Amino acid sequence: MDKKTIKKIKKGDKKAFRALYDAYYPSAMRASISMLKSESDASDAVQETFIRVFKGMHTYDDSKPFKPWFFRILTNEVRRLIQKRKQEQDIDQVARNELEQTHNPPSTDQEILYEAMEQLKESHREALVLKYVEGFSEKEMSSILDISISAVKSRLFQARKLLKEELRGDLYGQQQI
Repeated sequence: MDKKTIKKIKKGDKKAFRALYDAYYPSAMRASISMLKSESDASDAVQETFIRVFKGMHTYDDSKPFKPWFFRILTNEVRRLIQKRKQEQDIDQVARNELEQTHNPPSTDQEILYEAMEQLKESHREALVLKYVEGFSEKEMSSILDISISAVKSRLFQARKLLKEELRGDLYGQQQI
């Protein structure tokens, strides 16, 4: 997002905010769906993110890149929804989900990948989405996740390793069927 548009948004220009929305909505939805695995939750996260961005635009530091700031807000909102989801999920729902997964094994490569990613810890899933879905650099990820660059590298390494192990499990599982 260019500084001129940001300046207009800070002054309350609705057309400039609409331009921001149009520019960031697709990637925000893509990242949210990848992290939340629910289009409805992702839509809620993105909507809340834009509200927070609009309300908090006066706190944005123009000397820093906008996209990592935006995605930091989005990531925090996704984390909030995941925590909320964990609190709401009861034992019956978990059992029902496991039963459904048993009867409907993933069939496409994308479904296998999503299911493997779902098995990862939230922090690992976030790292993979920011790096490989959104294309952020490790420095940008450091800013978004509020951790050091070496911590980002470590998290990515661990996430790739665990994802590889999950995918091997799926592949072995399919071969046995």
